[in-house]
Amino acid sequence: MGGRVPRFGSPKRVTLPNLIGLGAPKAGTTWLFRCLSEHPEVFMAPRKETNFFHAETIEGRLGEYQEYFTGAQSFRVVGEISVRYFHSPRAPERIKRHIPSARLFVSLRNPIEQVYSHYWHLHRQNFHEYDRSLVPSTFEEALERYQERLVEPAYCSRALARWLEYFDRSQIHVILFDDISARPASVLAELYAFAGVNGSFQPASMTQVDSDVRRGVSPRSPFHDRAHRFLYQHLARRLYYRLKLTLGLQRAVRLAESLRARQLMEALFYRSGYPPMSERTRAALRERFSEEVQQLSRLIGRDLSHWK
Repeated sequence: MGGRVPRFGSPKRVTLPNLIGLGAPKAGTTWLFRCLSEHPEVFMAPRKETNFFHAETIEGRLGEYQEYFTGAQSFRVVGEISVRYFHSPRAPERIKRHIPSARLFVSLRNPIEQVYSHYWHLHRQNFHEYDRSLVPSTFEEALERYQERLVEPAYCSRALARWLEYFDRSQIHVILFDDISARPASVLAELYAFAGVNGSFQPASMTQVDSDVRRGVSPRSPFHDRAHRFLYQHLARRLYYRLKLTLGLQRAVRLAESLRARQLMEALFYRSGYPPMSERTRAALRERFSEEVQQLSRLIGRDLSHWK
């Protein structure tokens, strides 16, 4: 779906990425990041979500951003993924200005499923609230109280239209989450080909099914939910905040990833999959996103009538 794009420059001069993943949230970007990182011709920033081009200001900070790509000079493709870019009002103009020939890709998901998955993701993080009494107890309550944080990211047609104001359609490769689930090998072959590397390479993560990349997780029981919230607030968040102050952001990120704290907590307190959404709520969301699905279908040239 990507089409032709300008050729890359000499790899020796690469200090900025030439492949950027834009999002969207809860649409398989973690899986895509892993599979790209495992390709021998691709160098990915050591952390997902640099969010550099979404920052309040980037003036005078380009050198800081380039540090994420130290050692990338011998790689044909240099990339990063930050899901905040997709809906960012600042990122399109900035990336166009600094990396005009960049190849961009975005993964899109049925908005109903995206919102529900995003709900459970925010639920695991106490909706970023320090006061647990502010955390919604149901999906329906969350839909009412967290419109901007939970629902707005599912309106992808307007975000994609904004990117198309700055970049040619041939520079933007669109992936559907449905295809990641149904035919992961084909999705990767197409993405690798779009990036300009060997499309026949099959990474170890391609068949990974033992994480929330495709299935999602939800609490084992109300007791497990309360226990996880308590530990997340009093251990994970506060300890991690102090680590960032003491070690610096990048070292703290590497330490947290090596300890696999999030994965351990999820293994203890969560199970694979989500409880069923109520039919009444699903029907309301189907009506709410009806026009959005039609607009997105026209924009990417694919039939999305199965998104119900």
